Amino acid sequence: MEITGDEIRKRMIDHESLDPAGYRLTGATITGQLDLTDVVAKKPLVLRDCTAEQPLLLSRAQFTLLDLQGLVAPAVEARGLAVDHHLRLSGARLTAEESVDALHMRIGGSVYLDEGFHAKGSVTLSGSRVAGVLMCGGGRFEAGLALVDLQIGDGIFLNAGCDVSGGGRHAAVRLRGTRIDGQIIMREGRFSSGVALDLRHVRVGKDLLMPFAGIDGQVQLEGMTYEGLPRDATVDEWLSLLSSRTLRYSAQPWAQLAQAHQTAGHERDVRRIRVAQQRDLRRRGQLSRWGRLWHLVRGVTVGHGYRPGLALVWLAGVLAVSVGVVLTSGAVRCSVVEQVGYALNVATPLVKVDAARCTVDTGAVTGQFVLAATWLLQILAWAFATLFVAGFTGLVRRNA
Repeated sequence: MEITGDEIRKRMIDHESLDPAGYRLTGATITGQLDLTDVVAKKPLVLRDCTAEQPLLLSRAQFTLLDLQGLVAPAVEARGLAVDHHLRLSGARLTAEESVDALHMRIGGSVYLDEGFHAKGSVTLSGSRVAGVLMCGGGRFEAGLALVDLQIGDGIFLNAGCDVSGGGRHAAVRLRGTRIDGQIIMREGRFSSGVALDLRHVRVGKDLLMPFAGIDGQVQLEGMTYEGLPRDATVDEWLSLLSSRTLRYSAQPWAQLAQAHQTAGHERDVRRIRVAQQRDLRRRGQLSRWGRLWHLVRGVTVGHGYRPGLALVWLAGVLAVSVGVVLTSGAVRCSVVEQVGYALNVATPLVKVDAARCTVDTGAVTGQFVLAATWLLQILAWAFATLFVAGFTGLVRRNA
């Protein structure tokens, strides 16, 4: 069956005479261009398994339902389109360089780009409002999927074989600034490009289900927030992603992950995340040379305040060195036990042992060495004791 685009337009313009069920075609070939720009039909339009020679023009049109399942056409232009219920493009095959141009749509139900949907060109839904869900499971997007500043009432499903590649100089999937009241689900999705996912400043009202196996490329996460623990990826996988698969160091994604585990009561994981964050800061953050050196010292000695017990290990090492210096020097005159007490006295800021009978032969080179060494060791012992106290009380914690 063949029908011209002008005939369909006339039917939709004369919407008063349309059946309440709207206008329905199945398996038709649409010749010429179907231009429904600015048509206010307020009835359903169903064109299932139809083929169009030219792009469908639907900008600023209004329907109660728009069903284009199985459509074969170069493109769909739908800027400012308003649909009271669902917009269906399941199984559609679009071949133009800009396959879907649908900025600022208003959809009262859900949008379906799933079940075999295939776009050779870019698909853009940026700035749109969708009351229900955006379904892309089983869809193939060869030149990127732009969902910038979207508002979604329920959730976004980039799962079940959703395959997004390309994107040019942009990410394969761009969700920057999008607000989702429900979930983002990426299980069994595949996303590949230099930057696979741009999730900057995305706000997820519920769960984030994002396994990393399907992500082939870098990820941008600055400003992204979500509720609860992120699912489908382990803490180790998150640490690897944040430290090696983001474009630059950013404190916020680390803080968000730590907060999620803090809320869940996973204190051990929180410490791991915070320490890994500090390592990433030292490696990629904007620190001066001296700032980087001090950062390294804090990391080695107290784990940036999250592992203060390390300072006690260093303190024990200082005491052991002090004892070794005194015992091997031969310049300290007293019994072995008293020499050990003398070594602890001069090095430790915390413990005093009676070693009054010990004398040091300061006339000998070894005696002078013992004095100089114990002074240095005492400084180090005090430093490590102070770092332990500071780390334990949180004074050196900095969420950079």
